[in-house]
Amino acid sequence: MHDVLVVGGGPAGLAAAAAAAEMGARVRVLEEDGKVGEPDHCAGLISGRGVATLAGGRGAVLNEIRGVRIFSPSGRCYAVRAGGVKAYVVDRPAFDREMCRMAEAAGAEVETGARYAKGMEGRVLIVAEGTKARVARRLGFEVPRSIPAAQLDFYVDAPEPDMVEFHTTELASGFFAWVVPRRGCIRVGLASYKGIPLQLLRRLVLKDVHIKRAVEGARCSEPLFGKVVIGGPVRRSVIGNAAVVGDAGGFVKQTTGGGVTVGGAIAKIAGRAAAERALHGRPLAEFEGAWRGVFGREFAAMGMAARIFRNMSGAEMERALEEVGRIDLLNAVAGYDFDLQSAAVTRAIRSRLAVYAILPVLRSIFVG
Repeated sequence: MHDVLVVGGGPAGLAAAAAAAEMGARVRVLEEDGKVGEPDHCAGLISGRGVATLAGGRGAVLNEIRGVRIFSPSGRCYAVRAGGVKAYVVDRPAFDREMCRMAEAAGAEVETGARYAKGMEGRVLIVAEGTKARVARRLGFEVPRSIPAAQLDFYVDAPEPDMVEFHTTELASGFFAWVVPRRGCIRVGLASYKGIPLQLLRRLVLKDVHIKRAVEGARCSEPLFGKVVIGGPVRRSVIGNAAVVGDAGGFVKQTTGGGVTVGGAIAKIAGRAAAERALHGRPLAEFEGAWRGVFGREFAAMGMAARIFRNMSGAEMERALEEVGRIDLLNAVAGYDFDLQSAAVTRAIRSRLAVYAILPVLRSIFVG
């Protein structure tokens, strides 16, 4: 009999498992794929905090990111380069394997090629199965809102390996496309509310002059498919003796779809709460209050910003980015936290950008 059973061996599941095991709980992790970290669905962009706290160091780091370029729908570029490293590009399979080693060192048992089945042993269940939602749905949890995404690796050196790009193109309806420099290749991806992402991505590569110039003539990988969780946390993250974490719980930044660092931090809270439940009988529902106390304000701010962005027309986006450039807002927020974005959102709202949010806010009331 294990005290805590974790379904899913991604970053959130492994972070929860390590935290529970460190408190003395007997923990078993079920990872359905044959290898931890595979297949790779992630753009690989993670904050320095995430690299240090979740994987214990920089062994999986491919690249350092110091700046960002944001392209408007018309192709106009707005760029900022920070004074230091703002994020890292990591080899996600290697990153996840390092997290697995840390969980096992803490005492957790990780089993690959294994699926959860009703009646499996474990006093407390932590569901970290990502967007699959097979177990979460069976237990009565809602499924976080997500949209499909596709990525392609182009095997060519990036002209500026410390700069990441975001493209607010009409092809990525309601979201954006991204260009992430990796070691020996450039990863180009796109998520969209409408259409087939891979078809849209291939059109973007042919149409966008900046991307086309960077990858022209380069050998291309097989496509990588996945989903981007954009709906924010589920209304209930605990039902009975079960909790959901990571993508399964919607613990992903609604603004960017990134969830490794914030999701990992919340998963650690869940792991400790699960151990307290299994070993000392404390209510697992304490997890709900704990994560909301630390991250509730952040998700509320990011959710509002994401709804505004999602409901902007191309012309409104163009004008808003012109204002960003005029008041030099990118430089102003470059020093803000990469993971906790409420301060940056507040700064934007207090600027003249608020004018451009009025109509999108009204649309969000009716559209969502």
